[in-house]
Amino acid sequence: MTAKFLQESKQNGKKFFLQFGGQGSPYLKEISKLYKEEPSLKDFFEVSFDTLNKIESEVTKSDPLISEGLDLKSWIENPDSAPSEDYQIRGSVSVSMIFITQVANYALLVSKGYDTSELLSNTAGVTGHSQGIVAAALVAVGKSGSDFLKTYSDFLRFIFFLGYRAQEMYPNFTVEESILQGNTEIGDKNPAPMVAVIGYSKDELEQRVNQANSDLGFQGQDRLNISLYNTPDSMIISAKPSSLLAFRKKFKPEMDERKAKFVYLKTTAPFHSPFMNGSWEKFQTDLASKVSFHYTSADLKVALYSIFDGRKISSSDNLAEALFTEVVIKPLHWDKAIGALFTDSSIGAIIDFGPSVVTSKLTGGQLSSGNITTQVLCLSNPKDGKILFEQ
Repeated sequence: MTAKFLQESKQNGKKFFLQFGGQGSPYLKEISKLYKEEPSLKDFFEVSFDTLNKIESEVTKSDPLISEGLDLKSWIENPDSAPSEDYQIRGSVSVSMIFITQVANYALLVSKGYDTSELLSNTAGVTGHSQGIVAAALVAVGKSGSDFLKTYSDFLRFIFFLGYRAQEMYPNFTVEESILQGNTEIGDKNPAPMVAVIGYSKDELEQRVNQANSDLGFQGQDRLNISLYNTPDSMIISAKPSSLLAFRKKFKPEMDERKAKFVYLKTTAPFHSPFMNGSWEKFQTDLASKVSFHYTSADLKVALYSIFDGRKISSSDNLAEALFTEVVIKPLHWDKAIGALFTDSSIGAIIDFGPSVVTSKLTGGQLSSGNITTQVLCLSNPKDGKILFEQ
């Protein structure tokens, strides 16, 4: 049976825009709920657990990047066995777990009246915030049934090793005591290599980052880089925690005066920055030996939009390289990624697959700045789920 929301969209000549979230969102509670409450996802979870088990057997637990393993099934079924949040947020762990969560939300949508071919024929485009573009690419390939599960397993291996190689570039899970103390002294918590700065325009923040790099003599891996342009007044800087602390101290009086926010992300590597240069070369060895990723841009059945410059990822691209570099190295410009929402009047609703509601709020912020009222529905929000799943 076709869901009422899809039927109404088709009758009104309107299409969907699909988007997926990125790093820094909690996932274990959401994925546990899906596992326990949605029997239609049984095969999906069996493939997930089997793929993770195979990966874990190849990357031994003695490896510090996955020192407590990848036994998601045990974490879900025996919550007391779940590792600490500090472990759960490691890029070498969280990237694949977030991917599983958001693809589970997609698989649930398909099972609730959104046949794959119907859904994609009624979709104007897809993208994802940071790592979410990999899930968007998976959906754009347009597989269903057992073919979907096989493709999903391939993509899960792809994104695990993506997160692993990214974390390998910055294998520091503890912050120096002096940096912790410095943050405590100025009232900040949980220093990390990425921080959200809210309350400056793009030009204002770029000017201050450039000034700090110059005044503080930051070069090479000490440099500050604006890595994600989320909304007109919300951006993220990626850098070593020591450099971020120095930046914070330099501009804290001004930030306090204008009530700007400085909030560290729950992540463990400086994604979307030159710090990650060199990771692609290492990932290529995984593609040659550990990852079966034969998919190309020609396999995409619906437009997949770049999070760097908003272009449609075309058939001339190396899809594996395009996805890897957009998630790990290149800066993200969310206004460009969702640019179709500003130009395509056929788009009647945005469906967000989480995890959490962070990315749906970022899109809402971009839309409100352009006085656009397109509806944003997020699968991580039960109220939105009721709208989407109504028969």
